[in-house]
Amino acid sequence: MPLTPDEARALVADQLMPALRSEQPRLDRIDRWWRWQHDKPHAPRQATAEYNELIDRSYTPWLGLVVTAVAQALYVDGYRRADTTENAAPWRIWQANRMDGRQMAVHRAALAYGYAFVTVLPGVNADGEPMPTIRGYSPRRMVAFYEDAVADEWPVYALAAEPTKIDGADAWKIRLFDDTNVYHLVAIGGGGIGKPSLTNIEYVDESNHGVGLCPVVRFADSLDLEGRMPGEVEPYIPVAARIDQTTFDRLVVQRFASWIVRTIAGMVEPGDDEAIAKKKLELKVDDILIAEDPDTKFGYLPATPLDPFIAARDADIRDLAAVSQTPPHHLLGQMANLSAEALAAAESSYMRKVEERQHAFGESWEQMLRLGARIIGDMDSWRDVEAQVQWRDVSARSLQQAADALGKLAQMLNVPVEILWEKIPGWTQQDVERAKALAAESDGIRRLAEQLMASVAEDQAAQGQPAQPELEPVVAGGVQS
Repeated sequence: MPLTPDEARALVADQLMPALRSEQPRLDRIDRWWRWQHDKPHAPRQATAEYNELIDRSYTPWLGLVVTAVAQALYVDGYRRADTTENAAPWRIWQANRMDGRQMAVHRAALAYGYAFVTVLPGVNADGEPMPTIRGYSPRRMVAFYEDAVADEWPVYALAAEPTKIDGADAWKIRLFDDTNVYHLVAIGGGGIGKPSLTNIEYVDESNHGVGLCPVVRFADSLDLEGRMPGEVEPYIPVAARIDQTTFDRLVVQRFASWIVRTIAGMVEPGDDEAIAKKKLELKVDDILIAEDPDTKFGYLPATPLDPFIAARDADIRDLAAVSQTPPHHLLGQMANLSAEALAAAESSYMRKVEERQHAFGESWEQMLRLGARIIGDMDSWRDVEAQVQWRDVSARSLQQAADALGKLAQMLNVPVEILWEKIPGWTQQDVERAKALAAESDGIRRLAEQLMASVAEDQAAQGQPAQPELEPVVAGGVQS
């Protein structure tokens, strides 16, 4: 049954908004480290402006690179039924919502925070035809409640909150989702955001979405049986903090202790400041210092070497690469003429991680497309649980290697070439569809030529003329004629 206005306010005030706000400190910390505004390295208490400048220069968004390395290997290129190589009907929902580009924001949020959400609601396209509307949400702006957070496919309730201003005051625009309606509320004032209660959350209106399910899909980076979703940032914050600390220490040494200090012991100082300044002006690079007192000793204090700091930083980066399964050359930028085989071996652990995320996110995209089909009344696609999204191949292989392997599959194992086209590095689904269209067009021209030759032979036979010898088809521009 739909919620009454009082029930909706109570649910938001007593459960959903407190749950959303309780996650904010942890998610805000993750957001700072994911981007480039993370915690400062340790510095002396009496840090000068020069020290603070070095602190600002020591920031490096390493964890943003960890997220990006995985996100750039996750591109959904198609959605196929089990019995065909063509995209299934719900794929037009994907294209209509421009998800080719918008999918990356969902992937990055799910990788960074550990989870993200997508809503699918009824809508219409520019021609007035039914077309579901898809929107992604960060977990900093949405929370969902499940009866079983691990096993359930659909949540019982979900809440999306966007910060706004109402009459100059801080406020939240709130949307509450259940299996029948979308309820619109607002929370006004600082108290409403930090400690929401029935007195400062106002009910606005509601609309029936008619889906029959809470229209929210969760994307989990690495969901375990305890319902935990750590993501690609939070577990590695201590390692990234070590890297920044080592970088700051190296900058301090480079600024203040990387110079050789000349020393003189036993020499009498000039009597006044004018004499001291004069002596300084007299010393040149090629001058020789001579002292009359035999007890005078010249020496120097050596510069602090930077190599140990650089080595420690590189060791910390390799630790980050190991625990996050990020290829070291992605972080260190060191590649010494690696062959395709060596590069594939170096990225084997990383590709296993990418494949795991493809399985996890793929289930969520399939769930989303099935829900979109249900909304437009395509119940066959809604019930089709065997259709799968297709991921673009981004493995480290040269085109020559791929062509050789795919050619052998076609010749030795008789694998249809149309299936192998999808495995060509760099080919998108549009490239595959275009190749299929050209192949079909070429095949049509060949059949037309055969029909024309057969028709000519029949006419010649009817007229009692000897049949012309069969001609071999001429290949021109890749098309038989």
